[in-house]
Amino acid sequence: MSSIIDSLAKLAEKFSQKYPGEASGVATLDANARIPTDQAFSTGGSDTHKAMGVIDSQFTPVGNVGAGEDVLMSYTLPANTLDVDGKAIRITAWGSGNGLDNGTLKFSFGSSQTTISSGAPMTAWAGSIIVMRRGSNVQRTGLAMLVDAGASVINDFGPGQDMASAIVIKFSGENTTDTSDDAVKQLGMLVEILN
Repeated sequence: MSSIIDSLAKLAEKFSQKYPGEASGVATLDANARIPTDQAFSTGGSDTHKAMGVIDSQFTPVGNVGAGEDVLMSYTLPANTLDVDGKAIRITAWGSGNGLDNGTLKFSFGSSQTTISSGAPMTAWAGSIIVMRRGSNVQRTGLAMLVDAGASVINDFGPGQDMASAIVIKFSGENTTDTSDDAVKQLGMLVEILN
């Protein structure tokens, strides 16, 4: 029992440490301060505080439903997350398909969209996308996906989104054969801040 109490006491002591910008017992944080403890940091501009690593994880399977394009999974990246040139995020996603119907799988970063697979039945897909800021409205996006047995998709495009605004990251799917469900299904997605 005493080891649990000691551990809690150490944890409380850790959280009571002063941070840069703290004034008279009220925890405040300068928007440009860097906090090396636990890899946490603050982005400039909007005073958002986050840790490097996974900022979103989704694992409830979502498939297309009937005719038309359907959003499978999405995440809204907060404004100013990539506030300095060179900062990057990685989106890792994977899924499946019914293997019978032709399906279309697309990736969108804000209003920019690219097709990952189209016009063929798929049974499995997986891959990663890295988005790096190169200017306030300039990003480079590298996409590498594996669709079924060896059909790889490598794409490099510049979405050109305003990084001072929230940006929707999404995957969408569509059955292009008929109205059957799950021609394209997303099984999971992770969004990570890399630096």
